[in-house]
This record gives sequence, structure tokens and C-alpha cells, in this order.
Amino acid sequence: MERVKASFKAKLESALPGQEIIVERPKSAELGDFAFPCFRAAKALGKNPAQLAQELASQLSLEGAEILAAGPYLNLKLQGETRARLMLEALVAHPAFGSAQPHDETVLVEYSSPNIAKLFTIGHLRSTMIGHTLAQVNRYLGCRVWRLNHLGDWGTQFGTLLAAYKRWAETDNPALDQDFAWAEEIPEKRRTPLYRLFQLYVRFHQEEEAQPDMRAEARTWFKKLEGGDAEARRLWAWFREVSLKEFQRIYDRLGVSFDAMDGEAFYEDKLANAIDTLKAANLLEPGDGGAQIVRLEDRGIQTPSIMLKADGTSIYATRDLAAALYRRDTYHFDRCLYVVGSDQILHFQQLFAVLAKLDPWFEGRMSHTPFGMVKLPEGKMSTRKGNVVFLEDVLDEAVARVLAIIDEKNPELHDKARVAEQLGMGAVVFFDALNDRVKPITFTWDRVIALDGDTGPYVQYAHARICSVLRKAGGDWAAMAQPMASSEAALPFPSQAVPASLQGLDHPSAQALLFELAGLPDALRTVQRENMATALARQLLAIAKAFSAFYTHCPILWAENAPEVRDARLTLSLATARALRQGLFLMGIQAPEEM
Repeated sequence: MERVKASFKAKLESALPGQEIIVERPKSAELGDFAFPCFRAAKALGKNPAQLAQELASQLSLEGAEILAAGPYLNLKLQGETRARLMLEALVAHPAFGSAQPHDETVLVEYSSPNIAKLFTIGHLRSTMIGHTLAQVNRYLGCRVWRLNHLGDWGTQFGTLLAAYKRWAETDNPALDQDFAWAEEIPEKRRTPLYRLFQLYVRFHQEEEAQPDMRAEARTWFKKLEGGDAEARRLWAWFREVSLKEFQRIYDRLGVSFDAMDGEAFYEDKLANAIDTLKAANLLEPGDGGAQIVRLEDRGIQTPSIMLKADGTSIYATRDLAAALYRRDTYHFDRCLYVVGSDQILHFQQLFAVLAKLDPWFEGRMSHTPFGMVKLPEGKMSTRKGNVVFLEDVLDEAVARVLAIIDEKNPELHDKARVAEQLGMGAVVFFDALNDRVKPITFTWDRVIALDGDTGPYVQYAHARICSVLRKAGGDWAAMAQPMASSEAALPFPSQAVPASLQGLDHPSAQALLFELAGLPDALRTVQRENMATALARQLLAIAKAFSAFYTHCPILWAENAPEVRDARLTLSLATARALRQGLFLMGIQAPEEM
């Protein structure tokens, strides 16, 4: 398909010298495979766009295709046989459809970045899975990718936690849960040291509202921590240890991994150098109250960036600055994506402005990928106030609902617990991906873990249905389903030959399915360009729906089918399964072979 697009574009460039040629993808197969909007060229040439489209349609031709005018658009529509052969060769004869050859671009993706001593909430899912998809897709498209988890393991919040621990939970052997009498309403899975730390954190913020002097106590403990106090460091190390153990359990369940988990504390010994670098560039100056700041009015930002608080302790901007300088010198990257909530937009505007003033090398390389926060119906979630929805509870509830459906409809399903886990996780992750990254989400149970409609399980079901068809076909077809079925299977897939005859794929539903399959590479490039998983989720839904229509209108294993019709339709089914599995894989979702 890319060759056809390139040939169409070359012919347009020859017919319209000096004009910018942008070839788009039409909205449906009826309109064609590629489209050229004539508006801009027509304006430059002093013509009506529809007139220009008619003139071009009469001048241009391409073997195996029609070039037609449709109002102000010039459409290229492949012949059915040509479209089918091009797509099937790309999907079953090519080991990794839509991928690109490795190239020299290095991309850093910073995502997830939870705070130590706090449990994962549903809000953490957004950064974690958006970032995971961006890392997967950029790597698949040939970039050298580094997956970075910038843990929140330093800062004033640890002064708060240290103060809370010393007030209410101190023991000689810090194992918070050993001698603690858990309240009956606390479920067994929650009776962990990390949950106890969460309780302490919430309690401290509740009580400090009536006792403001507690805030000074927290600041004192953070100053001790930054000053190297042995007791503060000992407890901080234990807080971090129990947190990472719990985080890893959740990451394993999500299928997410990182190349580096260097948190804010990793840059502690690099802070002085970052501050010295600012001083050497004459960028640091005194601000209100004794803080050290960098002014950014010349960059259009009226709010200065605070680099050191009045008591001399660092702030997260200091640590982000040190991290960026370290990454420049370590990775020599081309792009650095920060997948962080939209409430940090100003922070990153300030950080990027400071970096650009410090070193022009950073210009154009830094990108904040903001996302809308997850809210509860009654308002914003707050760890401080304890009104949060824990991610593990959402995952468990989704899996339980799937398992209940399996027990009702297919109780003999092999390994149904594993399938329920795959579908439950698919529902939650796909829901997040399908939503516009920038818009906030209001959490409701039925919405987030929906199993019907435009959902992950709908796409997963299409894949499982195809695997069932291939198994029923028997012989080599059944064997072809096996690499797709393994939960450990990774791309690329084994190559398969395309049948000599593609009779049986001329039906409109088959052609519509081929058209949607052709949209997968464009969807991946959109994910890379817009730093948003939504395009991929929508395209997978479009493919699954098109397969459902094809399955309804074009019997695949029908006894009266001629052998060549059966083989052609089985090949298209195999191609569809591979496309679905590939797309789900890039989003961090597994594709079961049975449901």
C-alpha cells in the first residue's frame, strides 16, 4: 500500500509542480484507498477545487486502480483483486505489518512515575498505559526507545511520612503490619506495609488541618533527610523498598516493564551541579521569601521557576532539571516525552524554558504529553484525603465480572481464570486508550469495566472467533493459529504464502475489511505523531467490526465453497487475527484464542 501511495503522490507532484502534496486516507472504502484534497493547490492556481479534481482525474492513471474526482477531492480506488493481494501479502507474507526498519532516532519515554509509599489508584493507569503504548509504538516504528520510570521517591512528602511514622507507628524493627491490629473492614489483600503507610499519610494531612505546627514538623524531617540524617535515611530506604515490591507486582500484572527506574532520589548527588550550572549561566537569582528562582518573562512565562526553597532544600523542578541534564549527557536523545497529568502543564513549560535558556540543544526535543485526570463523580481524587479508587480493585472487579459471564455461558472453557484475567485487563486498559488523552475521565464502575459495545473484549472476541475458525479448518490452518494463541508470543509472526487465487474476496464486506486493515499503519503513525493511543484503539474497533460483517456475509468454512474461495477467506481471516493481535500487543493487551 505504501508503494501505491508513493506512486500516486509522485504523479500528483509531476502534474502540480511546486505544490504541496498531502495524500490522505478516505473515511470509507467506497470513497477509495487514498485521497488528495485539492483546496490548497486550487487556490494557488486560481481554480475551483472541484474543477482541478476533474482535470487531474482526466490526466492521471495508475495500473490496477481508478483515479476519480469526488467534488474537491481526487480519489484513488484500487481494484478489488489488487487491494486484496497487496494487503494479504503485507499481513501474512510480511513478518511485522506496519513496522519500520530501525533508524537512529532515540526517544525517551518517561511514564508511570508513582510516588513511593502510596498505592496505585485508577489515576496511575493513564500515565502507565499511555506511556507503555507510546514506547511500544515508537519502538515498532524503528526508534531506539528508553522506557523511564521517574519514581517520586524524594521531596517534602517524605518529610510528611517520616513525621507521621515517628508519631504513630515507630518500632525498633520497622515492619508496620506485624503487630498492627487491622480493622475488620480492611480486606486481607490490603493488609500490607504499603497500605499502612498510605493510612499514616492520610491521617497526617487530616490532623494537620487542626494543628498547623505539624507542617513545620514535616519540613524539619525532609531537611533531615536531605541533610543525610541516619534515621531519616534508614526509614526512607525501607519506605522505598516495600513500595517497589508492591509496584512490581502491579507492573507484572499489567505487562509493563522499564529500562530504568531512577527516581528523584537518584539525582540527589547531581542537584548541586545543576544549581552550579544555573549560576554559571547567570540564570539564578533571589526571589520572594529567600527562594532561588529563574525568571522566564523573556520566554513569555510570567511565573518564575523556583529552584531552591528558602530553607535551601530542593523542589521537584530542581530534580527534573538535574534529570534532564543527566539524560542529555547519557542518552543523547532526539525526543523526550513526559507522560504526566495536565495539572503539570505550567511546570513543564517552565522546565523546558529553563533548559532552553541553559542550552539551546534542548529546543524542540522536550515534549510534555499531558492527560486529563481521572475524577470521581463527587470531584477530584485526593490521596491526601483518602478518597481514591485503587487500581487493583478495578482490575479485580473487571476480572470477577468476566469470570461470572464465563461461568454462565461457557463453564467448560479451558483455563478460564487466565482468560478472565486477559479480558478484564483488556476492558480496563482499552477503555483508557479509547478516551481522548487530553480530556478528563469521570470514573464509574460500569463505564470503566464495560464488557459490551466499543470495548477491549469486543476486539479480543473477534480474535478468538478467528482462532476458532482456523482450528475448525484443520490441517495447516489450525497450526497457523498456534503462534498467535501463546500468551508469550511476541511479534513478528511467521510468514505465510498468499493463495494464487483470491476468488471470494470481491464481496463488499471483504473489501471493507481490507480497507480497515490498511488503516493500521496510519493509526500507528498517528499514535507516534499525536502521542495518543486513541487512534490505534479506534482502528482496532473498526477492524473487529468489519470482520464481524465479513463473517456474516461471507461464509468461510461453508461446505459449498470452492477450495480457492475457502482458502482466500481463511487467509483474510488469518491476516485480520494478526492485525488485531499486533495492535492489542502494542497497547499492552493480550489476545486470547478462546472465550
